[in-house]
Order: sequence, then C-alpha cells, then structure tokens
Amino acid sequence: TAWELYSPPFQAAVDAGVAAVMCSYNKVYGEYACENSKLLRKLLREDLGFKGFVVSDWGAVHSGKPSAEHGLNVEMPEAKYYSNLGSELSQGRIDELSGQVLTAVYAAGQIHGQGPTIDWSWPPPYFSDTTSAKHNDFAKRVIIESTVLLKNHRSILPVKSGSKILLVGKACHDEKDSAYSQGSMFSAGGSGYAATNKAVTPYQGLKDAVSDSTSVDWIAEASGDLVADVAVVCVAAHEEEGQDRKDLTLPKAQEMVDTLKAESGIKAIVVLAIVPGAITTEWIESADAALVMFMPGERIGPAFADILLGKASPNGRLPVSFPKQDEKRFTSEQYPGVNLKSSFSEGVLVGYRWNEAQGVPSAFPFGFGLSYTSFRFSGFQATCDGQGVKISLQSSNVGENDGATVPQIYVGYESLKPVVKQLRGFKKVHLAAGASEDIAMELSEFDLSYYDEPTQGWRSAWDKGETVTITVGSSATDVLWTTAVTCDKK
Repeated sequence: TAWELYSPPFQAAVDAGVAAVMCSYNKVYGEYACENSKLLRKLLREDLGFKGFVVSDWGAVHSGKPSAEHGLNVEMPEAKYYSNLGSELSQGRIDELSGQVLTAVYAAGQIHGQGPTIDWSWPPPYFSDTTSAKHNDFAKRVIIESTVLLKNHRSILPVKSGSKILLVGKACHDEKDSAYSQGSMFSAGGSGYAATNKAVTPYQGLKDAVSDSTSVDWIAEASGDLVADVAVVCVAAHEEEGQDRKDLTLPKAQEMVDTLKAESGIKAIVVLAIVPGAITTEWIESADAALVMFMPGERIGPAFADILLGKASPNGRLPVSFPKQDEKRFTSEQYPGVNLKSSFSEGVLVGYRWNEAQGVPSAFPFGFGLSYTSFRFSGFQATCDGQGVKISLQSSNVGENDGATVPQIYVGYESLKPVVKQLRGFKKVHLAAGASEDIAMELSEFDLSYYDEPTQGWRSAWDKGETVTITVGSSATDVLWTTAVTCDKK
C-alpha cells in the first residue's frame, strides 16, 4: 500500500528536484510523523533518495532530540523543542541537519544571488495586488479544463441563444456563506485558502457575458410560480482544515431540484455542483444536466458563463469516483477509526480499484466526463518497445462542437491482484469539430511493475513472465479497446 499507492507522487517530486518536504500532525506506524525514522530516514531519504530538508507542519513537533535524530530539520512556527538542540545532539548531527537545509538553499540559487531578493519591508510585497488579465484568463481556462459534465440529457447544454435563464441558490450569487468558519463558496477553508475581493459569481459572470436576447435572473430559493427555459441550481459542498465532512451529500441539491421539477413553467434543470471532492448524486435523475467544478476559485463566473453559453466545452474528467448513495466501502476501524486510530487495512483497493475488485459499480466512475461533442476511436495498437509498451490510436471529433478527449491507459496482470487494473497513463487531446489526431503513449517497465514484499523491491510483469492486459478507456469502466501483451525482458 505504502509503495504502490502513496509513495509514487513523492518519488516523482523527489526525482523532479523538490527541496523541502513537510511532515504532518498525525501518527504513522504508531509514531508522530515528525519524529518517525521509518518515514523520514528510511522511506524518504534512503528509499526515495531525497536530498533536501524536512520542515514540520505548524505545531506538529512533539519532541526535540528524537525528532532531530529521526529526520526533522526545521521546527515551525517556533523553536519550542529545537531551542536547546545544541546540548542534546552531536555536532556531527547538527552539521548534517543544517547542511541539508543549506544544500536546498544553494540549489535554489539563493546563496549565489540567483534566487529572488527578499524584501523585508512592511507591509510585505505579497500584499500587493498582482492580478492581471493574463492571470485571469489562465485561471478561467483552468476551471474550464477541469469542469466535468456529468449529464446532458437531450443536449440541453449549451443553452440556446434567446433563452430565459433562471439561476437558483445562494452559491449562484454569493461568494461567502456565514455557516463557514473558513473559506468561501468557491474555495475550501484553511491555510491554503486565499482571501479575495475579486470573485466573480456565476450570476455576475453570466450577466456580463450575455449580449443578445438571452435573459438572466436569480433567486435565492426555489419558490413561487417560476418560469424559465433553463433553471440552473447552484449548490456547494464545503471542506476546511481541521475537520472532516459529515457525509458526501450535496447540501440542498435534492430539495431544490425536486421543487423546480414540480414547477410546470421550468422546462429544464441544470445543476452546478461546486465541490471539494467526491459527492453522492441522488438528485441527478431529476436533473436534465449537471456540471461539477472542484473548488474553482474567484474566476468561476466567467468560466461558468463560457461553458453554459457554449463558448467553451467542459473538458474535465473525474479525479475520483462518485459513489452511489448506499455504497458501504469502509469499516468503522478504517474510517473514521476507533480511539483516534485508523487502520489502512483496505490495502491497495483504494478508489476505483476497490469498485472493480469488489464488483460494486460507482454512480460515476473515475475518469468519467462527457463533452459537448462526440468522438470516434480507431487504429488501436500496442507493441513491445524494449521493456516498455507503445500504445497508439486515432481519435476523431465527429460532432458539431470543438472539444477534448482523454483516452486513459489501464493495465492489469496476475501479480497486481487483487487489483484488476489500474491507470498508468492518459492524454488530453483538443480537437476542433471534424478534426482527427493520432495519439501515442508509452508505458515504461516501471508502469508494469508492482512492489514485491518478500524481496522488498519492485518487480515487473516481465520478471514474472506474465501477460499484461492493456485497456484503453474513456473512464475506469468505459472500455474502448483491450488487448493482451507479453514482452520478453532482454
């Protein structure tokens, strides 16, 4: 579990030259992360090859000498435990810890003047407003590229010109919610939240974008005799530092959709879900279309307007599976845990791997996402290339709108069990209406490897003489093509 699921992102960061890693508040293997030799010395430095320094999360340190001996370089926000290390550690250990910090500073160019000049004036320069049109355009594009179209019955989206559009719900109109102790409607709360007075709400963004006979109105609650060609329900789920969500329900979504469904003057219902992660979608049967935005930030309004009006296509794919409402995935020992201890006994069966291995379909699978257009795939091939595999195919946009397709490569083999298959590559390709493009992706031998517990190392399917099943899909469950490949390891 640690190697196959949790280590690869850290390995990629180390390989890219990351200079600093933060240790967390919780215990792992029964020891606090910031004084955990198995994590900080064995895994991070010896196994992953990390050369930089480790800094604590704010207030996550519980000791001085044990933390320093086991791999923590810097205690934050103050030296509560590190103030007397000089009398507790050998000079050699102090030199080693400080040297790792100085190595990172040197590598960043600070020592020889290649890094940024530090301005110690007050207020600090980062208080200055550096917003630019280029930044705004980029933020909008990121939102569009990550927005997921879950449903589009009768191609109700994009909205036709001249339509009467009614936006319903506080999240359409307000950035803030008094119920939140941190964050906003469009951003999660906590130390990663950036306060802003420049947020453009979905209502304002749509009002600014409409220049024809299309009309736009907003109401806070779905009540009264309502008339609209399209009613857009804006609903937000919230998450913030220091607490877990109570459940995966999208607050008020079912209630608002049902109320609008009962209104004879509402011709179509679109749900705009603003979410921090997975949600349940029990309301979707009553909606005609649904868009999901993952904590989009202050440029939500212009991005929403472009998508709704068809100036852009929602090009995102789900980074998590959306479960069915009655899904029973965790035991109480796994989550939320017993006596403040969570057991990761699910092993490698995390996310979509669990759904497929257990034969439990999700409501919307990992990698899922619709488009305003249609794609056709052909010319699939998978060939051995040394110790890796090359996959090629052609994608054609056979619809009437521009859009993006995201073919995904999944692999499976005997030693990967209980995992049936797992993602090992994908490529997003933007295609104009009527256009085609040849797509090529490569899998390395590592992409076809698993962590072998007996030998404490990685072994590939070729090491075991196993056949690899390669699947190209538009999601974890929507298969476009599959084939079996066996390559000789030379």
